[in-house]
Amino acid sequence: MLNTLRGSISGWTAKILLALLVVSFAAWGIGDVFRGDTATTVLTAGKTEVSLEDYALAYNRAQARLAQQIGRRPTTEESQLFGIDQGVLSQLVAGAMLDEQGRRIGLGLSEERLARLIADDPSFQDASGNFSRNAFQAVLSNARIRERDYIRSQEDAAIRSQIVEAISQGGNTPVTFETALGLYNGERRTVDYISMSPSTVPPVADASDDVLKVYFEENKAKYAAPEYRSLAYATLTPEVLSDPATITDEQVKADYEQSKERYTTPERRQVQQIVFADKAAADTAKAKLDGGASFEEVAKEAGRTVEDTDLGLVSKSEIPDAKISDAAFSLGEGAISDVVAGAFGPAILRVSKIQPVGVSPLDEVSDEIRKALALVAANDTAASAYNAFEDARAGGASFAEAAKAAGIAAETVPAVDSQGNGPDGAPVPELPAAEELLAGAFETEPGFDNVPINFESNSYVFYDVVSIDPARDRTFDEARDRVLADWKNDETQRLLSERANILKAELESGKSMDEVATEAGLSKQTAASITRQSGAAVLGQVGVAAAYSGGDGTIATARGRESGSQVVLKVTEIAPPADPAANVAAEERQQLKGIFENDLLQSYVTLLQNDTPLSVSPAAIENAKAIVR
Repeated sequence: MLNTLRGSISGWTAKILLALLVVSFAAWGIGDVFRGDTATTVLTAGKTEVSLEDYALAYNRAQARLAQQIGRRPTTEESQLFGIDQGVLSQLVAGAMLDEQGRRIGLGLSEERLARLIADDPSFQDASGNFSRNAFQAVLSNARIRERDYIRSQEDAAIRSQIVEAISQGGNTPVTFETALGLYNGERRTVDYISMSPSTVPPVADASDDVLKVYFEENKAKYAAPEYRSLAYATLTPEVLSDPATITDEQVKADYEQSKERYTTPERRQVQQIVFADKAAADTAKAKLDGGASFEEVAKEAGRTVEDTDLGLVSKSEIPDAKISDAAFSLGEGAISDVVAGAFGPAILRVSKIQPVGVSPLDEVSDEIRKALALVAANDTAASAYNAFEDARAGGASFAEAAKAAGIAAETVPAVDSQGNGPDGAPVPELPAAEELLAGAFETEPGFDNVPINFESNSYVFYDVVSIDPARDRTFDEARDRVLADWKNDETQRLLSERANILKAELESGKSMDEVATEAGLSKQTAASITRQSGAAVLGQVGVAAAYSGGDGTIATARGRESGSQVVLKVTEIAPPADPAANVAAEERQQLKGIFENDLLQSYVTLLQNDTPLSVSPAAIENAKAIVR
């Protein structure tokens, strides 16, 4: 429900702070700062206070991130187990420290800039990309966030980012770090190996039911049926409510006239340009052109081909050099310019083709305009449809009746588990906001009136749990086919492992890979000069890990790249990279830079914490958690 809003509020700055401060506070400890305080202020850092609402918002976001990982909303105990309490407190302490520092040094944000930050958030925009007051209010209302609290949090985040960017950016990663990573990435190994598929061991015959029943009992939990729930849901989106037939021809025409530039193609010109080293060379070339030389001849004398001179079929705005664009768009078709003082040197231009301004006629774009206007209108009526559904439910209407009152269709899912799969094990298709819908559906009970799920700004999913089939153990007869297949696969892998270990023992006794392969009736293969990255395509990830598990001469067995296969391998050569730095990718350098910048920021926050009085109220924290619940 809150994913969209969380994404807009919490940028990379908040994520960095959360990650680094969980570590830093684990080292410092914060127990000594707890003391009695007002139950309406969670903590104070100097003169900066953190309210109950601030804590509730941060706690709600942290729980939502954990819910994405585990597939459902965490319990209070799970939240504590995963360190949400400590993480949220650490995050808020860091934010308060930065807020206090911003207050001390007089940082601020203009109202105009703050308004632009909020208006630019896609979460609050309509189908046309414009800020929608309805969408803004709907998202905040669904997240239970007051408008003033959200605006304040955005202002605080923007001020903090000024401090964070000033402190953390510009540092250089120590060369030792990049060298170590380059040595790790660039080390190459040559590996001889024998690959064995399941077909290299005798086929496993079907086991008796007695054997299978023992296997079933040992792995009973594997075959248990999960809890299934039958759901009814109805999706309220602007697209669902949109009805182009309600848009009149007059409205279409008026929008066309008002936004005609949207359907206008600017004039484009095929422009060629010869840039010269100096004005003297350009003047000489111009004189030759005036004397009858062709543009192609002059270009060739200047060391250019015709392709080199071509800027393409471009509009005036697509030519970044204003002097060049002005000159090009003042020429007639086929005309050659005088010498132009371009940004990259004196130049001569030729316009070989002019494509005039084009305007798409109304008939061609009327359907597009009608659909867009209907979508805008639907955004404005979404709140009415939402209220119609809620009012109908409050009046005792059934789920289907409430959906009809809102003008949306109710759908039914006969059975789905918490992972979105049906009884056949296949995913249930086309569930809207599937992750949030399933999380909500598996937290409620039949007969409850559930809070709708908000997604994609002004869109909602209403849902109702119709019935619950509890989790249960399947009987042997229900699971027999799957038990037999699993038992045969396990037996095949056992036989394959035994054979791989026999071959490994022969290698360890001194036999060569060629001898072992020949005696086994298999083929020796060689993976030459593989790295940890490239080797996965040959040996698989597990095979690469085995090949890099020891030094030269390492002998090992591992799961192969192909499903169900195994490899027996021996490392025959190790070669370090000649240039470690060349083996560090640009994105890895960026990651290292980010880690280094985080370290700088952590040191700065530590300094602030040492110099700023801090107090935390346990009672206020409990009050804030009550808001979340």
